[in-house]
Parts: sequence; C-alpha cells; structure tokens
Amino acid sequence: MEKRLLISRTRLFLALGLAALFVFASVGLALAQDGTPRRLTVGGSVTGTLSEQTFAQTYTFEVTGGALLTLTAVSNTPELTLALILTDANGQPLAQNANLSGAEVSLSNLSLPSGIYYVTVLRSSGAQGAVSGQFTLSLSAGTLASPTPVPTLAPITVSNMSVALSWATIDDLDLEVRDPIGNSVFWGNTAAGGATLLANVNNGCTNTVSSPIETIRWAPGRVPAGSYEILVYYNRACRQPPAPVDFTVTVTVNGRAQPPIQGRLNLNDQYVASFILESPEAVSVQQGGANPLLLNLTPFAAQISAPQPLGGRTSVRSRIDRNNQVDVWSFEGVAGQVVNIAMNAVDGGSLDPQLILLGPDRAVLASNDDASPETRNALIANQLLPVNGTYVIIATRFGKNIGGTEGNYELTLSGTGALVAAQTPVAPEGGAPIIAPTQPAGEVGLAGLPVGAMNISLTWNSRADVRLLVRDPENRSLFSDVRNTPSGGILARQDNLNCNNPTSAPITYAVWQADRLLTGTYEVQVWLRNLCGETLLPTYALNVNVRGQQVLSVQEQPDINGRLYVTTFTINPDGTVSAGRGAVFFNEALRDIGDVRDRADVAEALIYGRPTFGSVDNVSPFTVYTFQARAGDRVRISMRATGGTLDPALYLLDPSGVQIAFNDDAAPNDVNARIDAVIPADGRYIIIATRFGALTGGTTGSFEVAVAPIR
Repeated sequence: MEKRLLISRTRLFLALGLAALFVFASVGLALAQDGTPRRLTVGGSVTGTLSEQTFAQTYTFEVTGGALLTLTAVSNTPELTLALILTDANGQPLAQNANLSGAEVSLSNLSLPSGIYYVTVLRSSGAQGAVSGQFTLSLSAGTLASPTPVPTLAPITVSNMSVALSWATIDDLDLEVRDPIGNSVFWGNTAAGGATLLANVNNGCTNTVSSPIETIRWAPGRVPAGSYEILVYYNRACRQPPAPVDFTVTVTVNGRAQPPIQGRLNLNDQYVASFILESPEAVSVQQGGANPLLLNLTPFAAQISAPQPLGGRTSVRSRIDRNNQVDVWSFEGVAGQVVNIAMNAVDGGSLDPQLILLGPDRAVLASNDDASPETRNALIANQLLPVNGTYVIIATRFGKNIGGTEGNYELTLSGTGALVAAQTPVAPEGGAPIIAPTQPAGEVGLAGLPVGAMNISLTWNSRADVRLLVRDPENRSLFSDVRNTPSGGILARQDNLNCNNPTSAPITYAVWQADRLLTGTYEVQVWLRNLCGETLLPTYALNVNVRGQQVLSVQEQPDINGRLYVTTFTINPDGTVSAGRGAVFFNEALRDIGDVRDRADVAEALIYGRPTFGSVDNVSPFTVYTFQARAGDRVRISMRATGGTLDPALYLLDPSGVQIAFNDDAAPNDVNARIDAVIPADGRYIIIATRFGALTGGTTGSFEVAVAPIR
C-alpha cells in the first residue's frame, strides 16, 4: 500500500508493545490460584474477568495435530476491548491480535504442530485505564484444506456495479476500492478502470452532513473479474472529542445488493475487506477487519514451521492470492550480516506486497509494507542479523488473510557484508550464508568500527541526514554535538551530517566500553534532520546489541516533519536486558497518551500559586491535574524536575479534552517545561504532567508543578 494507507503507527506500536510485555510470562500465568492449570479444550470455552488489577488471564491447551483451530475471545462489556497472544510451551510468542474498538478478537485457522500451547487474553489497553469486565474464550476446530489455484477469469459485462460506504456522523471517513488488475479509486484518484468516486463527503470537515454516503460506481460494460479490495479510512474527526464510528459497506452488482460489511473504526485506523466477482450472479463478500498491519501470524503457523529453503538462490518468483495468502522462505544467516529483502509485484494483477522477517527464534525482527510512499512494493533494508541461524521470510500481501489483492511477485535477497564480528560460522546444511565474517571475532564491527559491550547502529538507504541520540541512565546524551560520555559512550561514526559529503549507504554508530557500561534505562531517539535534496523518505534500521544480545531491531521511516521516534531499553542489575516500546513522539496528547478526560474527573485540582509534587516512572509515566479558569485569564503552567533524570513535558487541554498547548523545554538550555496561555473560555482545564517521549520515554524522577496568573 502507498503512504495514504498507513494506519496510526502509534496505535500499532502500542498493540505490538503490549504483546511483548506478556508473552514471556504466559506459561506461569496459566495457573489458577490453587496452582492447577486453567485448561481450554477443543470445542469448549472458559470465562474470565479482566480489571485494572488483573489485566491479563492465561490458559493452556494441547494440540495433537490434524485439525484447523480458531481461538476467539468475546467481551461481555462494551467498554472492554481485548487482545490475544499465543505462545508455545517455552513461552515463545507465535502470534498476537488486538481489536481496539470491537468486542471480539480471534486468532483464526491455526495449524499447529503437536504440543502444549498457552493463550493470554488481555485488555487491549494493557495496564492503562480502569475498564473491567468478563470475557468468554473459546477454542474451535475445523478442517484443514489444501490451497487450490485461482482460475484466471475473462472480463465480464455488468449493467451496473457499485460499492457504497455509509455512516451516521459528521466525521470524515473515506472509501477506496482496488480492482483485480491494479486500478485504485479513492479521494486522491477519483476515476480509474471505468470506476468513479461520486463524491468525497465530509472532506476536511467542511460542508458536513450527518448521514453521509460515499459511492464508487462502475460504468455499464466490461469490468475485471476476480478479487476487489475495499478499504475504509477514518481520516479526520469532525466531532470533538473524537469517538469511534460505525459504518456499513454495501456491494451491489446488477441491482442486487450483497450482504453488508459492517465495522467500527477509531480515528486514524482503517478497515480492509474484499469481494470476489466471478460473474454478475456469482459475487461473494469477504468480511474483513481493522488494523490490517497487525502482525497476526497464527493462521500461517504450519507454513512457518516448515519454510521453503532458498538455498543458494538470490531471487524466486511465486504468487499470492486468496488460496495462497503467504509464502514462507528461509535462509541461513550469520550474526553481523546486513541483508536487504525486496518483494516486487510483477506480471500485472493487483498485489500489494508485505514482507515480514523472523529470527531463528521465530520472533519478528522487521516488517515492511511499502518501500516508499510512491510504491506498493515492500523492502526490508539494511537489516542487521543478530545471531547465527535460520531466518524466515514471510512474503504476503497487505491485510494478509483479510486482504484482497492478488498477483505474482519476485522476492530478492541480497547481503551488504559482514558488519559485526561474531563466532566463526559453520556452513549450514542445505546452503551457505550469503556472506561470512572475514574479521576475527570481537575485533571489528560495522564497517570496521570497534565492537564494545554495547553497540548501537543506525543505517538508512538515502543521502538524507538522519540523526541518532542516546540518553544514558545518568541523563547524559550522546549525539552529533557530544561524541563522548562519562559512561563510556563513543559516537564512532555519523554519516551525512549536515548533508556534507553524503553517501547513499550511511551509518551512524555508537559503542560503549565494557568497564564503564551503566545499569539502568537508556533512551534512544531517531529523527530526520534534512532530506539533503532527496525526494523520498529513507527507510532506517535501528539495532541495539548488549553483550552479544540483540535487544532492539527497528525498521521505520522517519517522520517527515522531524518529529522523533523514541524508544528505550533497560540493563538490569542482574545483567539481563529488556526492551521498551517505541513510537513517534507527536507532541499531541491524544496520540502520545490517549483520552484522559475520565482521569480529569478524579484528578487533583491545582490552586493558583500553590505548587504540588509528583513523580514520573515507567509504571506511572504521567499525572493529570485540573484547574479552574475564566475567559481571558493569562496563566503560566510550570513543571520543574526535582530529582532523578526527568525531562519534563506538559500538555494543556481545554474542558472538552482538545489540546491547547504543549511544551518540552522552557528555554534552549532549560529542560523544565512551561506553558504561557490565554484562556479562551470559562471552565475546568486539564494539565498532563509527563516526560519527553511520554509513554515511550526513558527519563524518570520527581517534579513540582504549579499554575499561576500572569500579571
């Protein structure tokens, strides 16, 4: 998919980060209070309760093989939305799925090897929020069917055909349809392949109507037969505060309306479904789902357990369609290699490729849907391999099992060299590594740079100036202006700095010495400083390795407006390392933290001129306060760090929860936060006291917050 199809990355990272929090604890959780296992049987169901104190419940089940399994969790409380995580007997994550707006979530079409498995049901909000309620979890079995080829059908003649999107609010929803030969009709391309978008209703929240309908209609005549993909977007909230929107999509062929597609979307989310047109009389609607980029790999567990080795091949061709939604390939990799994996649609069709790379432990290392905003082809670029072993490439399509695009593709695997010294590799059975290290272990690393106890690399694929900053547990930052820290950090290389002598294969590399490596939380920031004449956003790969352990492996595109991607990792006193979640820090409360109006009802009310005190940590990364003000009042809100490493940040919201102002630094050399504002109307105003990075930041400590009139 192209840039317009990207879902809210904040919401996606929250969902995936949520999975990481619980997956390794799943085995121990599958016990009742008396120590007996909480078992789930095929054809049976269990009920459970989730609350602010118990936001996850885990159950165990056994697979004997030969059946197609589906796990389904249904909330009995409208406000309680759910997520599912599936793990094997060792607690290794296999798949996860989350429904951020509906009552039901499932992991469908599981074909698992025989063994013991654990499924965790949790609130999709994780530990945040106070919502509670009961759920029902069921395990059902079906029949495993072999895929059959999709026939190529000649165009058919219709007297009329349309796809209509309807909803019942003034919000700006949008419709897109992709036909079987790659044509796409949406608000930015209103006519293609004989189809026309009749009106872009509620566009930009102007001339809004409360019962809008958007319709894409085909002219009478010949239309392509095959799979049509339907996309629904919630692009702008015209009501404040934003609220979920229910919608209906109706497909009509020759005057005959098909069964409706119904769904619900939150702001910035999208929904994908499809319909198969074989003839005017043979139309089948495929119900879909929201958040199609969530990495729910459970339906493909059988293929993942038995991938097709690439061997010595550097490229292969295959096909993705409704009967073959994924191909799973494998290759042997060596710790320290950097690889590029490309998946390009070929030979026509409508395929929108998506790539997912799994490590030897079958955990997701990287994924990509679009190599750039101008293409639907997928590219995992500059991916550092953390360990020796068998890596798995999943070649699929946008939406995977709920998507609707189909076509042939070419998969290409290439290596750019052995970049981090590792153990001397042994040639694996069935093929050799792409490129083996040529330097002795422990002597050199990325591009000949030194290897230390901790190594952080940032690589990207253009001449742009992309920056890296690492903040250590003593609140000292390593970046282009400060290339050494007392904790032993050295910025050994920074390419394309200020667009000087730019290279198209740049590297930024930081290394820490073993004898000075601190325990505690490290914060990592990545941002785009300058495109340096490039017309496309680069794709970057961020990798963190601590004492030989791959801690973080992130592939992203930087924010075009220079906003920072922020993530953390923690070196614990016992030597273990844990990764935090990451996301772009938007400086927007609703995107960085969420809706806090429910917290405002019980928040501490600030009194003018009287400071109050609080703290920020990884369990409680923000605190909500309120104060009363009248229209025209001039106020100063200040937040001052009083202990720890805290880098304060403030949001000011109006009584309805709409953001008025944000501040991170009161002055260029002052990390404390301050907002000066003129109050627009009488009412109770909301303050959020947090840290730079909010939920994904790494600084912690105590603070003083106050509101005072400006005379």
